[in-house]
Amino acid sequence: MNTQHAFVVAMSIVAITLMVKMHLGMAVDCDSSKFEPCIQYFADGASLPTPDTPCCENIQGQPGCYCEYIKDPKICKYVASPRAKELGTACRVETPDPSSCPGFTGCP
Repeated sequence: MNTQHAFVVAMSIVAITLMVKMHLGMAVDCDSSKFEPCIQYFADGASLPTPDTPCCENIQGQPGCYCEYIKDPKICKYVASPRAKELGTACRVETPDPSSCPGFTGCP
């Protein structure tokens, strides 16, 4: 391997390492208490929130946290319900099927 090739390989490794560290540093801290303002929308007959409500703003600020929320026994029954999909649509947040969450076997 010539020195020019070795330099390119070394610089590539440095670049990849920096990108991984930056990505990890930007990870969202999933706080299930941020979902609590949304619980009122699960009551019978409750209308769905608009995207500018505290409920929606909280969950929009934590993208990708659905599968973390479902692990919290206090809110699992809400997050795993069909109404959660409607809430996600109203808030413009992706709400995956609970079965797609690793390790989910149902709420306690």
